Amino acid sequence: MTRFPILLLDYDGTLAETQPAILRSLKEAFDAVGVTAPSTDVLKQELTRGGTLQTLFQAIAPKSDERDAASFVRHYRAFYPAADEEETVLFDGVVETLTALKERGKTLAILSNKHAPTVHASMVRFGLEPFFSGVVASEPNFPHKPDPRVMEERVLPLFPDLPRSAFLMVGDTVADLQFARNAGIASCWASYGHGSSPMCRTRAGSADRRFRGPADGASGLKAKFRRRSRYCRAGPVRFRE
Repeated sequence: MTRFPILLLDYDGTLAETQPAILRSLKEAFDAVGVTAPSTDVLKQELTRGGTLQTLFQAIAPKSDERDAASFVRHYRAFYPAADEEETVLFDGVVETLTALKERGKTLAILSNKHAPTVHASMVRFGLEPFFSGVVASEPNFPHKPDPRVMEERVLPLFPDLPRSAFLMVGDTVADLQFARNAGIASCWASYGHGSSPMCRTRAGSADRRFRGPADGASGLKAKFRRRSRYCRAGPVRFRE
């Protein structure tokens, strides 16, 4: 990890277990726009792609237009705060891991396809803001992962004096791993997260690091996040340079 002073961390499925809140809000939004929601398994498969709400809706309702997608997104964002408050949790060991990374001199930034105000609200609720030097999340008229313009237009301006070799992208979905490849930076697959599809596993074959979960570590960093801890109880966390 010494050669990666900047860590770009995804949020959903990497730091926070948001899937229950997302699934609940998706089903409520489909109902609100009069589209039959697909099965939970289908929705989970779509979530492995790590795309945006618009791309997910258009994949489920291919005959829809941009106005339909915009309506779906509005409803989802209206429903999500309550679901997030009631169901989202941090993975065990997240706070301890972030603390240890900061103590080792790492600079941390969030890089997420999640709606920016939603990311900020969740970070405030869990007390994560002090750990991060920047948050790059979904905003209107800006590119999103895996588009390499995210790196050029949104990330590099935050760290203008650093080469791409200084960055490590840590995330759980195809969008994270493909973004790293497209942007020419190193990557780490958080395989305990939402991106367990065969496509994600294929992308992970070229990742520089892999976190499998509680019993696993990656060379250079051993960080153990466990699922579903409502109170963020400490998990065993070890770091090795």
